[in-house]
Amino acid sequence: SIDRGRWFISFAVESDQDNFPIPQKAIALDPGVRSFLTGFDGQRFIGLGTGDIGRVYRLCSHLDRLISQAALAKGGPNKRKRFKLRKAAQRIRVKIRNLIDEAHKKISCYLTSEYQVIYLPKFETSQMVGKAKRKIRSKTVKAMMNWAHYRFKMTLKHQATKRGCFVVDVSEEYTSKTCTRCGHVHRKLGGSKKFLCPECGHTLDRDHNGAFGIFLKALRDTSSSITDVLYTDSGEAHELPG
Repeated sequence: SIDRGRWFISFAVESDQDNFPIPQKAIALDPGVRSFLTGFDGQRFIGLGTGDIGRVYRLCSHLDRLISQAALAKGGPNKRKRFKLRKAAQRIRVKIRNLIDEAHKKISCYLTSEYQVIYLPKFETSQMVGKAKRKIRSKTVKAMMNWAHYRFKMTLKHQATKRGCFVVDVSEEYTSKTCTRCGHVHRKLGGSKKFLCPECGHTLDRDHNGAFGIFLKALRDTSSSITDVLYTDSGEAHELPG
């Protein structure tokens, strides 16, 4: 097959069935724009793909500039210049896709080797577009984020099937705005990076609050109990941060 000017050969090989140890933990993931994913497993918060996504943003900004320059290079005298700019833009697109695919595989491998149950919000295009509009101006980044999160979910589910893990779709409605201590919905949160509850004064990083909220909501929606998913290797239950 050919993809963006590159040829690929695919063939099947027989392999032994891998026996992966099933990790007895759960994690909730909050997809974002500045940070690709923020996770909470009942004991700690984890940032996933932060460095990788920073490189992608910079490449997307460079791609936007190349596209703009190619659009401005009109007329016959600029034909060669347009060709070079479009060729350079194509190389950047391939590089962006490769970086994203590599990050997806690394993150999926880590999550499925550390957690048995992975709670992931349902992919909503309108929600991701809204986040992108609030935080990032680049049109390329906005389009890329919608594509990247959907592709990640597909990669994660494929890896989870191989390793005997479970990816559970959950709703992230109001999770970023809901206080994880008292349950108050902060309707005036806006684009603030910090969550400060006007009711009880509880403060937390916005992404952390979102991941924590998704974790609690997932337990409720899936009729799970805290002790069903929160325990260490010794079998002792974790205590949620208060």
